[in-house]
Amino acid sequence: MTIVAAKCVAQWLPQNSGTNENLYDIEFINLKTGWAVGDAGVVLKTTNGGSNWINIPNPSPILSPNLWSVAPIDSNIVYVTSSGDFIMKTTNGGMNWNVLHSCSSCNSSAIGIYFLNKDTGWILGSYKVFRTYDGGQTLDSLYAPWFQNYEIYFKDINTGIFTGDGRVFKTTNGGVDWFNTNVPTTRFYMFRKIAVVNNSVWLASSGDAPVFYSQDFCESWSVIDTIDCYPPSVIYSVAFANENTGWAGGTYGWIYKSTNAGYSWLREETSSDPRFWGSIYCFSDSIVWGVGGAGKIQHTTTGGQTITKILTFNQIISEDIKIQSIFPNPSNLVTNIKFSINKTANYILKVYDLLGRESDKIFNKYLNKGEYEISYNASHLSSGMYYFKLSSGNESAVMKFVLLK
Repeated sequence: MTIVAAKCVAQWLPQNSGTNENLYDIEFINLKTGWAVGDAGVVLKTTNGGSNWINIPNPSPILSPNLWSVAPIDSNIVYVTSSGDFIMKTTNGGMNWNVLHSCSSCNSSAIGIYFLNKDTGWILGSYKVFRTYDGGQTLDSLYAPWFQNYEIYFKDINTGIFTGDGRVFKTTNGGVDWFNTNVPTTRFYMFRKIAVVNNSVWLASSGDAPVFYSQDFCESWSVIDTIDCYPPSVIYSVAFANENTGWAGGTYGWIYKSTNAGYSWLREETSSDPRFWGSIYCFSDSIVWGVGGAGKIQHTTTGGQTITKILTFNQIISEDIKIQSIFPNPSNLVTNIKFSINKTANYILKVYDLLGRESDKIFNKYLNKGEYEISYNASHLSSGMYYFKLSSGNESAVMKFVLLK
């Protein structure tokens, strides 16, 4: 397998954060005003769209320096969370801060945070969710049935979700009770961030793991694609601007974009910056910010620029040969391959690994034009990503397949 990449001028431009600390979250309230937080108690603020970022003094470097999440409500009110169940708040745009909760002896982190308005919000910790209806003056501690938790989101005062390693939990009574939504995983994936647009929800994890998608606010889940990266990178963040357009980023400095609701992804041109992406914020389908390792902040006003990747196998992709679907995908053993051909001829169906090496030959035979569906037992293959290639002469069709044992 060969990969031809048409390199484009980078549309993701760096902004000067003024820090070398890792940044884990970024949020904006409008085109100009945004906040970012990270290690060593770093709280950054911009009022000009990121042309300048100001390091805001706050009490966290002494009390709890590793800041995970920021929730700006308006130009004055901002909430920030950290390790040790640390929660702080400003009501004057960062000039002063109030510590709402802190527990230096607690083996727990307040990571996820979500506020519906200036008073009503939830903060996610280990085995707990803090809930407030009065801007943090009172914090109700509710039980969350998982330890390693990351992000929380509420669509209204009763209905919310939170992510943990390999799981998404949901509540319909304001966080009092939570139930597992049963994401169809075969092993634990690290769901650091969750993307929500109306009732649509997306999850992404490591580079050899699928993207999980729900259209009904986590009542049911679909497996829609695998972000194609090699070597496989860990996806830390996923964000969607609308129901079609989203981005995902993680290790190696790579970021990927989808324009079809996550059903396919293309790598963006971001120049040679290997620092990880920790968080992505979409103001629109063209205006996006991202933060990450060692003070990384990048910004696009064009929606980014993808690198065109063509899997050629040194052959021509034909409209006369189509692999219509592979289901289930991912699969842990047997999958069904549905394909159509417009010409009567001899056809070969092979399996290739990520490096383009032939892993198996499924058939080599003469077929009449029409639609076909076959079952393939992949039990002899190792877990990972593969490509099915159906070919006749110099014409072929290719589709990705993920095997999870």
